[in-house]
Amino acid sequence: MKFSALATATALALAPSFASASRMLNETSSDLPEINDLMNIAFPMWEVNGKGERDMKKATPCTVDDCQWNPFYVTKRYDGLHPDFGGHPSDNDVKYAFFASSPFAGQPYPGTPHHCPPDALDNITAGECPKIKTTSDFGAEGPGHVPPHIGLASLTWAVRDGLFSMEDMFDYENFECRVIPNVLFQMVRNYFPRTEGEIIDYPPPIVPEGGDFQYEFPSGRGLENQEPPYEPGPPHWCTEEMLATGHWDGVCPYIFEGPDAGKYRHPHIAYAALEVYLANQTMPDKCATTWLQNNPWFLDEDRLPTDTPFPVMSNDNSDAKSLKNWLGQPVLPWSYESGDARDIEVMSAEATRALLDIEDPTTTTTTTTEAPTTTETAAEPEPESEPESECTLQPIPTNPDDFDEPHWETILELAFPTWNVPANGCPRLDSLGGTIVPEFSDFPVPEDGKFNPCYYTKAFAGLDPKLGGYPTPIDTRYPYEYAAPFQKQPGDGSTHHCTLDAIDIGACPKFLNDCGKDCASVKDGVPGHIPPFVALAAIKNAYNSCTPNICSEWFDFESSGCSIQQPKLDELVIKYFGDGDTIKFQPPILLDGKPSSTYYRLEYLGESPACDDGNCRGPHYCSKEVADEGVIWGDFCPYVLTGENSGQYRHPHLALAALELWIANQCMPEMCAPQWLDSPNGQGYGVDSTKSTAIVWAEMDNNDDPMAQPAVPYKWPNSESGIYPGHTMLYGDSASKEAPAPFVIEFVDVNPDTPEPPAAEPPVADKPKADEPTADEPAAGEPAFNAPATASEPSSAWLMPNTMAIVFTGLACILMM
Repeated sequence: MKFSALATATALALAPSFASASRMLNETSSDLPEINDLMNIAFPMWEVNGKGERDMKKATPCTVDDCQWNPFYVTKRYDGLHPDFGGHPSDNDVKYAFFASSPFAGQPYPGTPHHCPPDALDNITAGECPKIKTTSDFGAEGPGHVPPHIGLASLTWAVRDGLFSMEDMFDYENFECRVIPNVLFQMVRNYFPRTEGEIIDYPPPIVPEGGDFQYEFPSGRGLENQEPPYEPGPPHWCTEEMLATGHWDGVCPYIFEGPDAGKYRHPHIAYAALEVYLANQTMPDKCATTWLQNNPWFLDEDRLPTDTPFPVMSNDNSDAKSLKNWLGQPVLPWSYESGDARDIEVMSAEATRALLDIEDPTTTTTTTTEAPTTTETAAEPEPESEPESECTLQPIPTNPDDFDEPHWETILELAFPTWNVPANGCPRLDSLGGTIVPEFSDFPVPEDGKFNPCYYTKAFAGLDPKLGGYPTPIDTRYPYEYAAPFQKQPGDGSTHHCTLDAIDIGACPKFLNDCGKDCASVKDGVPGHIPPFVALAAIKNAYNSCTPNICSEWFDFESSGCSIQQPKLDELVIKYFGDGDTIKFQPPILLDGKPSSTYYRLEYLGESPACDDGNCRGPHYCSKEVADEGVIWGDFCPYVLTGENSGQYRHPHLALAALELWIANQCMPEMCAPQWLDSPNGQGYGVDSTKSTAIVWAEMDNNDDPMAQPAVPYKWPNSESGIYPGHTMLYGDSASKEAPAPFVIEFVDVNPDTPEPPAAEPPVADKPKADEPTADEPAAGEPAFNAPATASEPSSAWLMPNTMAIVFTGLACILMM
């Protein structure tokens, strides 16, 4: 059956909210036995002595029809293994639909709701591996992680309220003795409705609103107080030393002393027991009274177990089937190994979403017109209307502390996960051109497959992420970059197209950036160079307005991979920023205290007091000495490196790439991985510096310091005496290199018979005037590609014949790749 969100909303209006749904799971009822009785029926327990140890004299071999489980349950370590080890089936074993499990891919904490990066180190804490919490049920990850006690409470209340008939709850052909996931979802939303666009904060299991589950025994009073009354906290009883480490408390034992020792039970086990009971009542000829009889595969010798690796524990030397072993605490310092990958099908959020036959009420649906039946009357055809909005995709995460703008840090971290930040935060200087603050002097340690969280310079953009850079706009396939070719000229790969003997890179022209400040021309329906924050704003605006058919109209994997098709992006940019045959936009800042039309906070433009002398160039924090030099390209200066925002600058083209990939992952999850390095665009990135899109750097005042300023007097290229890239690193023995993006390739007049000029010495120049362009900001009077060279420019011709035809022919070729 198909459930629409509109029908669900109707049911929700008639149902109590979870705030008033205080029925207790332990209450007896004429309809349902007490939940502990159901667990003992579905999972018959073996006998124990006064210490909680198994009575081996009464132990019998475990078979499908006669098997016993551990009643003195104190650790989840052996969940998913043979019952003799003292564990119970895992959430994945009972196939709890909304567990949103992590895979067994060799990463830490597999088979749990904690999702660690594939290349995470074993010392990562569980808190750094988030559970899947969604803001909409209609995205690729559906409801996300719904705690099992919520499923248990919902199923219990639904049965008592007669929300569904028993026949409607089961479909043996497709789900055997399990409640249909679609039906369970309706039950959950009946008692725990979602406000679209918001994360649901489910109540804990120990309160009436969360089901008042009586077998949790939380540890809020501490390890030495294992007796009533219990106070809120996790059900795991850890030492204070262990809790102080921040590592996963799930490895600590459940309550093991006092009157309730060994009585903890997982809510998913209670849920499975209730499910077994209901299935047996509904289909007694197909569903037995015990879980194992309904799931005989669990005892298969060749089954891959779903147990989760544990760290080194204090009682590992004891028999794994002994109570002493089960009572072990984690050995400190923490020592954990993730183990090998296992080919196990888990209850992932994506797999569950595929089972939910639900429709978003804002989704445009097409129905065929049929002749009315005898109970229908033909209606007059309604006039055609515009397509309805399509909000089936997840809302963009927002930052309430930033005018509810997109939470760019979260979005960027999903696509470009970062190394661990030093304990005190990123390094910072006490002032621009000053010294490093001692308390903030530790730099982050590079990690495989991740990026630098403390970012100060674009010098290493396009190179191996371990060097500290990020992909360039060329790497992320930003279509309006129109980068210069790589022919060893100043500004190679930048938006400035310079001749080989140019000195002031910032004075070299950009493509179709010829209509004044904050403006670009449109040629044949394609914008010229516009900063990435303009395209970013257009995408954000269109997505937030629930533009119809985003997946089908924005993406075509065959032609554009996981990137938005350029004709569609052209359309969006022109829609939001078009002004005749130009694109006009505001800077990405606050105007009169409110966000501009392109606002992007992570630029950190011109912060005081570092930039009070007019020395900064856009987001680049140049020293006064560098600024006074007059000919030094602002991009050679570092990004914000003082104060609390030190190291936090992030390129808007990265935010664009991250947002683009986040949307593509929802539309094409099998082809567009959520992390950029795993996506088609990231393949082969940073492998070979001689094929990279990095820019040849200038000499710095300290060539070994990533926070350095350009040297004065100005010298280009870099001497390669330190960490900064120069000609040898980026070109090897070649005079040029190809670039995998829509470059404008004919703007530099390269004469192979003319030797490369020596490092340029700066001419005597006046200080830049207040209204002159800074860094990469377009400005009135800046040379354009369709303007002749001026007396102050090198005499080489800017344009080769038919340049425009070459440019757009190149773009057409890229679009067909």
